[in-house]
Amino acid sequence: MSIYQNPNLRNRRILGYEDVAAVPPGTRDEPLVDVREYSPDIVAEYAKPDMKHLTGETIYVRDMLAEKLAKVNRELGRSSMRLLVTYGYRHPEVQRAYFEVRREEIAQYNPLMIGEELDAYTHNFVAIPSLGGHPAAAAVDLTILDRDNIPLDMGTGIADYTDPEKIRTDHPGLTYRQIGNRAILHDAMVDENFAPFYGEWWHFSYGDREWGAFYDTPALYDQVDFRPGAQ
Repeated sequence: MSIYQNPNLRNRRILGYEDVAAVPPGTRDEPLVDVREYSPDIVAEYAKPDMKHLTGETIYVRDMLAEKLAKVNRELGRSSMRLLVTYGYRHPEVQRAYFEVRREEIAQYNPLMIGEELDAYTHNFVAIPSLGGHPAAAAVDLTILDRDNIPLDMGTGIADYTDPEKIRTDHPGLTYRQIGNRAILHDAMVDENFAPFYGEWWHFSYGDREWGAFYDTPALYDQVDFRPGAQ
């Protein structure tokens, strides 16, 4: 079956906690590399400083992701565009901290929501560390730069939660230009078998448990404790 016949692609379905949790973690032992390993033309700039104490300025991903991103970047280059990657690997401890903060915020406004129900609901905003693609080095946050190195107009910036509805890939309030630009990014990534997360237009993964759930295939990777700056 063509990946474009996948019902999750056709229906633009946002996968939830139960979908992802149903996929066992992968076991592939694959190195983490600089996201620019196979395409130095990719621009890699952290949007957040939370990983710099471990990785410095380098954004890491699984080797296979770096290869696939290089292919995406080469295709975009045919139209004088290139990728801007703002996040890749996130240490599980950093993910856990994000999750706990968001979980506490949600609990304050939903005092009757506890335990697994609270975890599952929080997952809609910040992934449970064991399920998240970033701690597996299998997810990226990215956009596209034009020939003048200016980000294409996507309607919002990456990780701009000012209007939570507008960050959904198919938000109905976008301009035609914004719709077209999001489609360029979406199709370029899906052509390389990345799984889009339709709750955030900038987030794509390959090989994590969400990717497995999206394409109904076993996951390749599990979360990893990677500390290059500590070596």
